[in-house]
Amino acid sequence: MKRAVVLFSGGLDSTACLYWAKRNYEEVIMLTVNYGSNEERVTNKVAEFFSKELNVPLKIIRLDFLEEFSKLAGTTLVGGETPKVTAEELENIERAKETAKAVWVPARNLVLISVAASLLDAMGGGDIVVGFNAEEGATFPDNTQDFVERINKALELATINPVRVVAPLINLDKKGIAKLLKELDAKYEYSNSCYMPQGFTEDGKPIHCGQCESCVRRHRGLIEGIGEDRTVYLVPPKL
Repeated sequence: MKRAVVLFSGGLDSTACLYWAKRNYEEVIMLTVNYGSNEERVTNKVAEFFSKELNVPLKIIRLDFLEEFSKLAGTTLVGGETPKVTAEELENIERAKETAKAVWVPARNLVLISVAASLLDAMGGGDIVVGFNAEEGATFPDNTQDFVERINKALELATINPVRVVAPLINLDKKGIAKLLKELDAKYEYSNSCYMPQGFTEDGKPIHCGQCESCVRRHRGLIEGIGEDRTVYLVPPKL
């Protein structure tokens, strides 16, 4: 049986991965990890929505130690105010590095992949589907093809059953991901990319702040990729 665990964080990338995995695997499991982030409550509700929408079982687990370590590192994703950026600043590599450092959760992808690998090893093996992509790989080293290749080498020795990381978006930017979401007929407006979400609309759509880097990248990718953005923003991003 082709089995996949999708690391689901609630945004465009993991939503695209979930729809993609549903088409390409016989068995799909969603795995959402809580570690005290500002968007945790919204992320969990988004995960529950897509779990029901696609009829995919969902596991939500909490890692208290990662919350503790995140506070130690001073990441703004846990109890802080995340940086606001403009569309112009997205192309400034120094500014991008600053914002990346501000929202960096220590060794997060390594930790989450290890958790997913443990689950799959217990179930007899399978693929860990992750939303790594070219746009975020430019500033986050753990979103790159190099990282995937190295972690897969480690997994060969770390699990008894065959487990590997699969990154279907690795060569796509947000524009390309938007096109894939449209092709997959995904209800992306129910996903959440915002670092500081403002709750939900009456019909269950997350309300994005519209000013953090993730919101601006989301909006730009959707507009440039498919010419529309059904996301709800408190303050519409300016391009």
